Amino acid sequence: MRSSALISFALGACGMLLGHAAARRLDAGMPAAVAAGAAPAAPSLTAQQVEIVGPRGERRILLGVGPQGAPGIWFFDDQGKVRLNLGVYPDGDAFLVLNDPAENAVELARTVGGAPYLILKAAARDRMILGLNGPAADPFFVRYDAAGAKTTVFGAYP
Repeated sequence: MRSSALISFALGACGMLLGHAAARRLDAGMPAAVAAGAAPAAPSLTAQQVEIVGPRGERRILLGVGPQGAPGIWFFDDQGKVRLNLGVYPDGDAFLVLNDPAENAVELARTVGGAPYLILKAAARDRMILGLNGPAADPFFVRYDAAGAKTTVFGAYP
């Protein structure tokens, strides 16, 4: 009887040592926050808006949905100005906007009814539009002079 108690004690001690060694190995592969006792990351995050901030607490990225449910992502520069915006319009067409330091759109890539358009702007005015038109996806290119007069370079702008 005494030998079975001794064997049980020895096996229990070996199990504790092996468990401790295994736990140390598992801790080595964990992120520091989890190893320090922080709760593990949730598999998903549900929100209507998520803001990513920089090291000083300044807004750098904003993910959100508009009042009509259309999603968008805004990227901010060091001055807090929106420099890049991408998303989906309420009608389902997608867009990508590049802004200058004053937050004026200088380039817009978007779809119109699923057809691709590239719009280049200066001083808040369209200057060139390149795209594909209609079911045959016919290419078009139009330009605008400084006064806003349109010239069709080729194709038919809708």
